[in-house]
Amino acid sequence: MDETLLGLSLVVILSVLARLSATWMRVPPIVPLLIIGVVVGVSGLDLVNPEKLLGPALSPIVQIAVGIILFEGALGLKREELGSGVRGAVTRLITIGVVITWFIATVSIAILLDVPHPIAILIGATVIVSGPTVVLPILDFIAPTTRVRNVLKWEGILIDPIGAIIAVVVFGSFANGQGGEFDVAELLLSLIVGGAVGVIAALLMMPVLGTKRLAGRDKVAATLMMVVASFAVSDAILPDSGLVSTIVMGVALANQRRVRIDQVAEFKETLVPILIGILFVLLAANIEVSEVIDLGWKSFLVLGALIFIARPLAALTMVGLPFDWKEKLFFGSMAPRGIVAASTASAFGLELTQRGVEGAEYIIPVTFMIIVGTVFYYSLIGPPLARYLGLSGEHRPTLLLIGAPPWALTVAQGLNQAGAEVKVWTESVEEAKAADAHGLSSFGGPLNPDDDSPGTPLEDVAAVAVVSDDDSLNQLLSYQLAERLHANQIYRRRSPSDRSPLVNSEALELFHDGDRETDVQRRLAAGEPVSVVGPLAPIPDGAVALAAVIPAAGTMPAKIHLATEGKPVTRDGKSTLLVLDPPAGAPGVPAN
Repeated sequence: MDETLLGLSLVVILSVLARLSATWMRVPPIVPLLIIGVVVGVSGLDLVNPEKLLGPALSPIVQIAVGIILFEGALGLKREELGSGVRGAVTRLITIGVVITWFIATVSIAILLDVPHPIAILIGATVIVSGPTVVLPILDFIAPTTRVRNVLKWEGILIDPIGAIIAVVVFGSFANGQGGEFDVAELLLSLIVGGAVGVIAALLMMPVLGTKRLAGRDKVAATLMMVVASFAVSDAILPDSGLVSTIVMGVALANQRRVRIDQVAEFKETLVPILIGILFVLLAANIEVSEVIDLGWKSFLVLGALIFIARPLAALTMVGLPFDWKEKLFFGSMAPRGIVAASTASAFGLELTQRGVEGAEYIIPVTFMIIVGTVFYYSLIGPPLARYLGLSGEHRPTLLLIGAPPWALTVAQGLNQAGAEVKVWTESVEEAKAADAHGLSSFGGPLNPDDDSPGTPLEDVAAVAVVSDDDSLNQLLSYQLAERLHANQIYRRRSPSDRSPLVNSEALELFHDGDRETDVQRRLAAGEPVSVVGPLAPIPDGAVALAAVIPAAGTMPAKIHLATEGKPVTRDGKSTLLVLDPPAGAPGVPAN
């Protein structure tokens, strides 16, 4: 077989296998991707040699792929989705914290590893980023409190493009000058050109995304075309400004209100994960392990400076915010580096090495060392530290309530008291006011059953209850959601159309007892009360179990189980139950 064909085939095959194994083992995908890349790369079996496979095209291919990945990340930057409780913490971490991390990383790399100052500044900027690709799997395993999770999740999402922009403008400031003096005007020009091209690309995409003449897949292809085009145009106008344009394009599309962008969900769910896997394998395969070893023992001091000095100092910026010392300590102990650091380092390192820039050979091995070190350290230290601080296993499972009839709000309010988070989607002003009166957060607008990416309504939901007064909407959404998520996560209200359903859905029927509207729903609608029963507390005689909030166990996240005919709620000694109180006049129950 042709050597090039074999190598490229292995990259694709192994990247997908690594991601599948990561899902099976419940570890961050970066771990098996890096291990496999090293094993088959130039330092291992030498089955994949990126420079031989792609030659001079390797650097441009990596840069374009990085641009696409950064565009996808920027699509999640919807500012209104940051709740007021975490806004201050995230703002400080991505501003003052970024400066602290950049400064300490630069100084430690320059002094301890004797790296030329311009290259040390670039590496320092590259390792600013964290990223949801490594943070979220660790948080899923730890299951911290909602507030802690939100801060770290949004920091990871927001800091990727911020760190990448800083790295891009630093790279552009000396890439053409062979490491000479920095040109502030060139830095600003890179931002201006990249920003302008990104905004224009977003404006050109809006009519395409808004038209009804194109199918969803065609819009995905058009989006990919425009991302690559904006990268190429910007880079042609001013070298090294292309990544800025892709980030700005994504941010602009995410924060406009003229057209829906949920059509590009497939773009985020298929292309980007494949690109991430391929880039990680290529990066790891291109690593000379001997170069990492040659960094010597002082490289561990650099790693220690980032873990034990930079991150805790960044967390100290949250002084005065409503977080206790345990939460702040945990914030200071969670900052793994991920795909953007690896991708930008690969792009910059290859480019500057080919140009003969002094010290460029340090970029990839130093960044690789920091990525591997932080991922393994935080993956190992995070869970026991969270347990010690009492923050582990407290992530509240989320129920998405679609529609808000009075009886469903009563159940939702009870679940909230039982330890679950409840989000209410409704387009009715009256229902939204009723949800607020029950102490529940509500929202409206587009609801895409195919999109569960960060910041979207379906992100991290444990269950969905489709209970609106619109029977056709209930059937359609329950069908789509059951196809997209696990069918046993989707519950729907029984309705008149169930005798001859419009859509055959696998969603579970709430409180089904053979009636058109069940006795439970009638009693709830009549205002009969519900109660929360602890794991070991007795259930009153005649009470009906409506739901259970099941705590996390090991690697299994916390869950929500709503009662159905086929799957009634039962006691297990661990779950908190929500029960419908016995009707007035029942034995042992006083009449009102």
